[in-house]
Amino acid sequence: MYVPPSEPNEFLDGRVQVNFLAMQNYQAIQAKDGAFRPEDETQSDGFGRLRVNLMFKFKITDNITADIDIAEEPNDFGNNGDRDFSFHQDFAGIEFDLFGLTKYEKENASLILRVGNIGASPFQFKGFQDGADNQGNALIGNGITDYATAENGIQLSYSESFDSGVLRAYNVAGHMTTSSFGEAFQEDRGYNYRLQGTLEFAGGFKAGLNFFKANQGDQLVFNDGVASLDGVTTTNYRFGDGENYNFSASASSERDTHVGALPGLNQSIMQLNLAYQPSDQSSLILMLGKASDDYTFADTQGNAVAGITYFGAEGVLDPAGTTFDSNQVIEADSSVEYWVVEAQQYIIEDTFYVAARYAEAENTSNLIEQTDNEVTRLQVSAGYWINDRTLWKVEYVDQDEGVNSGGQIGAGFDGITSEISVKF
Repeated sequence: MYVPPSEPNEFLDGRVQVNFLAMQNYQAIQAKDGAFRPEDETQSDGFGRLRVNLMFKFKITDNITADIDIAEEPNDFGNNGDRDFSFHQDFAGIEFDLFGLTKYEKENASLILRVGNIGASPFQFKGFQDGADNQGNALIGNGITDYATAENGIQLSYSESFDSGVLRAYNVAGHMTTSSFGEAFQEDRGYNYRLQGTLEFAGGFKAGLNFFKANQGDQLVFNDGVASLDGVTTTNYRFGDGENYNFSASASSERDTHVGALPGLNQSIMQLNLAYQPSDQSSLILMLGKASDDYTFADTQGNAVAGITYFGAEGVLDPAGTTFDSNQVIEADSSVEYWVVEAQQYIIEDTFYVAARYAEAENTSNLIEQTDNEVTRLQVSAGYWINDRTLWKVEYVDQDEGVNSGGQIGAGFDGITSEISVKF
């Protein structure tokens, strides 16, 4: 029996829901002259690996559900020489409806406790791309400062909606996670915390505020003012989730298209999100934020470097040298200030849309020279729904990276990329 995409595929009298997603991408992208790795400046165009997600949701009781997303996602699990063609647990958890379990009744309100993988990001109201799960994202890939990931922990979320009035809904959520998608129990490994609030108003106006805080710095052991990151668990959101822009000098799972200025130890993020979404045919979103850390990347001699990737000779900062990824930090404040604007508009209702995103991030770290210190990215995209399950997207992307920006490609990149995806 045909099931419309707005409804889940249900089995066992609705106790099991299943969705299958697949996406194929194509790119013709080159790094700009001055890239950290010269081979990235002349790449072949071509097709990436197929991304596949299989999502299950289980209704254990009326008030307990469990979910799991199993993915073959090379930009998350593509190491091992890109030979690891296997499914992995990409996101899973158990959710408890506390009002239902305690028999407490409150109209149009819910209190949900989630344990397991906790998805977190400081942005709201816009789409996010995770493997084949891309149809909620008007553009291709994620932003240079999305700082999104999933870790292990607990989350409590309260939501309430109203049938009339200026305020139509609000949500407050908080979580505590460990800085690992696996397991990490070493001495002095701290926790990551998030507090998030969202307001939705009549007429399509929305506002949200997010605060993240991590305390992983106590793991560091300093020698002459320099500490190695060997054996240290850092926050997964120091870069954000993997993107579908890939470079020949990098492994599939590298995060080297994001801003790489923060080590992710005592990292904090504050971000304000504003949106005007009068209908599902149009959207305008503004994001303003600052991310900071108590530590700064350094070379092997303790000289501060603008980001994890830098030019050097034998591991020492040298603008005329080769390329290194920093594995050392020093105690010094690092920070990135950023803003993003994103818009989407359907030209043909529910069928054809255009979208754009512009992002600007400034490396404001204390020991980094405050000139030529910005990363900017422009994305212009079009999407066409071939049918209600199949979306084809085409995008032009142009990223510029200043010498002191913390950009990880070296000078930026530009080109054309495309994706076609199905969801069942």
